[in-house]
Order: sequence, then C-alpha cells, then structure tokens
Amino acid sequence: MLSIVKLRLLRLRDEYLVFVIMTAMALGLTFIFGFSFNSYRPSVIIVDEDNSLYSKNFIEELKQIETFRFVDMDVNSASKSVEEGDAVVALVINEGFQNNIQKGNKITIGQIKVKDDTYILTLQETVRSLIMKMAGSKKIAKVTAEFISSQKPVNKEEIESYAYKSVMDSWKYKNPLKITSTVADTGENFGYDAMKHSMIGFTVFFSMYTMVFSIGTILSDKQYKTWDRILISPISMPSILGGTMIVSFLVGIIQMAVLVLGGKYLIGIDWGNSTAGIMLVVTLFVFAVTSLGLMLSGIVKTQAQLGAMTPVILTSTSMLGGCMWPLEIVNNKVLLLLAELTPQKWAIQGMEAIAAKGMGFEAAIIPSIVLFAMGILFFGIGVKMVKQN
Repeated sequence: MLSIVKLRLLRLRDEYLVFVIMTAMALGLTFIFGFSFNSYRPSVIIVDEDNSLYSKNFIEELKQIETFRFVDMDVNSASKSVEEGDAVVALVINEGFQNNIQKGNKITIGQIKVKDDTYILTLQETVRSLIMKMAGSKKIAKVTAEFISSQKPVNKEEIESYAYKSVMDSWKYKNPLKITSTVADTGENFGYDAMKHSMIGFTVFFSMYTMVFSIGTILSDKQYKTWDRILISPISMPSILGGTMIVSFLVGIIQMAVLVLGGKYLIGIDWGNSTAGIMLVVTLFVFAVTSLGLMLSGIVKTQAQLGAMTPVILTSTSMLGGCMWPLEIVNNKVLLLLAELTPQKWAIQGMEAIAAKGMGFEAAIIPSIVLFAMGILFFGIGVKMVKQN
C-alpha cells in the first residue's frame, strides 16, 4: 500500500495547480459574495395612499428593517423607478388601510414589481407579519377598552388608543434576515451570517473538485495501461484502492484545513465554540466525497468523461445542498427532500450550526453519522464498479 501512496503523491505533484486554484477561488468568492450580501440593501418604494395614523405607523415599522432601503414616492414615480430597475418593488398602501384594520376587514397591500426574487418574497412575509401584528394589537386594544369601560366610566377611545400604542410598542420587531436566537448553553446571541455561509458553502463546493479529480488518477492509470501493470504486481487490489483513497483523503483534509484556517485568519471567520465538532464533520465529509470520487471513477471509462460529468454532478448537488444559498429560503418540498440526499447539505448543516448558530459538539453528531453512512455506501459501490471495469 505504501508504494501506491508514493505513486499517487508523485502523480499529484504535477497537478498542484488544481489544489491552488480551487483553494484560491473558495477564499476569493467567499470574500466577494459575503461582502456583497452583507452590504447590499435593495431599494423598496412606499406609496402611502391612505395617509392615516395607522399607515404612518406601518411605514415607521417597515423602516426599522435594516435589510432594505425604503423611499417614499407617489405611485407614478414608483412605477417608473421599478421599471427602470432603481427599486426591486414598490409597496402601495391602499386608501382605507386604517379603516380596514379598525373594522377587522381584509387588508391588502399593493405591489408594483417586474419579477419575484428572494428579497421580494422575504419582504412579502415581513409585510404580512406586520399587518397581522397591527390587526392583532387593534383587537387586543379594543377588548381592553371595552373591559375597562364596563367597569367604570372612562373615555373609551382614549383607552383604546393608549392600549393599541402600548401593545405595538411591546413588539420588538426583528429583521427576518438577521434572526437572532439565544443558546442556553452559552447565553450568547447568534444569527444568519452571509459571510459565514459563503465561506462554508464555497469550502465544501470547491474542495469536492480537488478530491474527486485526485482519486480520478485511477482512470489515468487505465488509460495509459499503468493500471494493468499495477494489477499484475504483488500488490493486492485492496492495497491499490486503499492507497489511492488515503492520498485523496489526505488531499481533501489538507485543503479543508487550509480553507478553514484561511477563512479564520484572512477573512476573519469565527468557526464557533467546538473545533472538535468542525473537525469531525470535515473529516467525514472528506471521507464521503472521496468515496463518491471512487464511485464516479468506477462508473466512467476515461478522465475526459470524469471531467465532463464531475462539474454537472457537483454543481447541481451543491445547489440542492445549500452551497449557493441557505436552504431556509427554499419552500419546495421536493427540492428539500433531494437536498437530504447530498453530502453537501449535511456538511453545511453541521458546520453552520457550530459556526453561525453557536451550538456545540452535539450539532456535529447527526450530520457526521449521515456523512459516514453515505461514505460507506459510495465506497462499497465504487469498489465494486472499479473491479468490474
């Protein structure tokens, strides 16, 4: 087996550029995308056709959302701005907004938009939640005023107005893209971090290429008849495959370590409270991907075929697994089900739970078990396919 390890290392020495390029791309794109996501604030236009106390309260609440930049305009200017791409959407507060809330009628907010995107969908949920809050606060205020007025003579309208304001003030509105949670173990607050998600996603995505192509040297051996000479040597098949897997595994571990450390010291990524948890997830992810590479090498016949198939498989599964965007914004149940079948999803889940959500080693256990099971499955299929071909 040692001779196979030496042979594979010598072969990889001439292909170090793949390692360097994939590592540099992961770090570079993390910085570019992470910085862009954290600094970009899409413009949203507000058209107030009701001009009431409630519509002004609604606008005031909206403007507390740091994710968007809100601008007041009339409806004609709003339509022009959206059409020209200066704003992602315009919200139109229709006349009768306050009256509908007070009477418990159906409340609608108009939209002027060119197309839907994740920002608009997020804003729609925020608007819906805010309207429900206002309507609920009004009902509470009304019940409160009726109860007090039934006990003693008071100004019912003043009581209702005061109660409504008090209930609204008691709500501490939070930006839905920066949801915070308190972890009981540490007492610290953590939330969604675009930079961390980009770092984890690109680390997972680009490292997979290096690992798959490093184990693909089996196909190069077959193409240049080196494989036949290896097979007739005293080295057993388990030693051949084991040595190849070890080298690919080491390459993956080194690259993941470089990316994790590069993220920490070059970009300032905080990887959380459990280094052991991160290491466990990374190790079993590398095992799963290395086994996947062995399986792919057993399915295709040449390195050219592997080079054509790998980008399609890795890119599509990385999109499904959440490397490009958080799975929290995906609503399609079929896509979420398919995501469960990708190693990327479980690696990101484990790493992000520790790095971004403040969880401890326990967050790595389930993802690690799933990654180990995937690795065993891929390895078993890969060994069988390589032997057959």
